[in-house]
Amino acid sequence: MEEQASLLPGVATAHDLMHRVVDLQERINQLTIQFAAKKEKKTKRHPVLYAIGGFLIAFTLITSTPLRVLTFPVTMPFFPIGGMELQTTVWNVVNLVVSAIIGAILYRVISRAADSNRAQKNAAIDQGNQQVEANNQALAQSIEQTKQEIFAVQQQWASQVAPWYPMDYDSIEAVDFFLAAVRNHRATTVQEMVNLYETEMHQRRMEAGQQQILNQQRIGNMLQIGNLFMQGQILNQAQQINANTASASGNLDWMARAMGKR
Repeated sequence: MEEQASLLPGVATAHDLMHRVVDLQERINQLTIQFAAKKEKKTKRHPVLYAIGGFLIAFTLITSTPLRVLTFPVTMPFFPIGGMELQTTVWNVVNLVVSAIIGAILYRVISRAADSNRAQKNAAIDQGNQQVEANNQALAQSIEQTKQEIFAVQQQWASQVAPWYPMDYDSIEAVDFFLAAVRNHRATTVQEMVNLYETEMHQRRMEAGQQQILNQQRIGNMLQIGNLFMQGQILNQAQQINANTASASGNLDWMARAMGKR
């Protein structure tokens, strides 16, 4: 009784400290996955696309809308010289030139609009990155503080538990078993609780092995049943084929006899 009373506080302390370390490590894991990456700013420009877009918009406006009548009078002096063909050619050239001029203007408009939009997005990205940086710093401080707590628990373990606790059994499963065994008077010494733990683990391994054997036997029985079923189907098909063959042979014999009588 005295041995159990003296062992119980030590085992309880080991149990609490080990669970404390596990909980703190889990906290670090949870904090670590909360780190966020900063977004990159949008710095890429597309001047060629802007120029092509401006030109296509201008050319569409000039050639596909009533605005094309504005360029037609310029081509009228060429009609007496080369007829409709020359006038059409000059009209196309004028449209291209006008489209290029208007496209250059639109290029500047599109570029400024794109730069303004990009600047707004980058401002939002900067603001988001500042928040991410602040959150990451707070997480890093929490992780560092948690590490200090783990270090303090480890020091307490080294001074209060390590001198008597069996070093090969520093696991949650083992310390939980030790505490339950001592509380329920199944062990009164360190040696007894270790031996009881080993006996329990051996029994569990044996039961697990037996269960695995039973599972394998069930699988083997199912395979045998499946094979028997397949064999029965094959035999049935073979019998059916033999019966059909015999019937066909009988019909041929009857036909032969009938023809012989004729």
